[in-house]
Amino acid sequence: MDGVALVELLTIIGIGLLIPGPNGLTCFAHSGLFGKRSNITLIVGMAVGFLTVNYLLVYCDSLNESQGALVILHWIGMIFLLFMAIAMFRTNPSKFKASEIESALGFKAGVLMQFVNGKEWAFVIIIMTQFIEPLGSGLVGIATIMLVTLVTCTTAMILWTILGDKLTETFSDDARGKLIMKICGSLLGLLWIVFLIQGPQFS
Repeated sequence: MDGVALVELLTIIGIGLLIPGPNGLTCFAHSGLFGKRSNITLIVGMAVGFLTVNYLLVYCDSLNESQGALVILHWIGMIFLLFMAIAMFRTNPSKFKASEIESALGFKAGVLMQFVNGKEWAFVIIIMTQFIEPLGSGLVGIATIMLVTLVTCTTAMILWTILGDKLTETFSDDARGKLIMKICGSLLGLLWIVFLIQGPQFS
């Protein structure tokens, strides 16, 4: 295993996690609205979905070889990201508090989000094409990448969850809660613009 490649992989993952995306901001907002315990099944679902996306890109040759399929996935992800940006920007957190809903998103939502998450697909394509060989090639390289990314990304989702939970009182305030959601929506909007300019990613 190439130690330099492992450091490079961790660096790319770190940069990716510093850029607020659908997973992180969803964990942050959901925890702020419903508490950190509400994110347990959501994060488990995200982890399962992430592993599934990795598997599809590595072992489904028909998907990897079809640029048309990847273009379709890209635009599905773009629609989803735009929908999330608008939804977050327009959300009034105080309404969720008043309705006494324990949780809005769970395991299924966490899994399905990964299939329409444009940032996720672009991220996986980049790391899989660049690091499988340096990290041992074959099953060793794939397993190493999946393990490292799963652990670091899951840890990041937990940290986003803790941060959101710390701001529960802020979320419950009508004015400040709306401001937080507008900031989250704006960040996703900026990410949408970046992906629009970048276009589809191919392996």
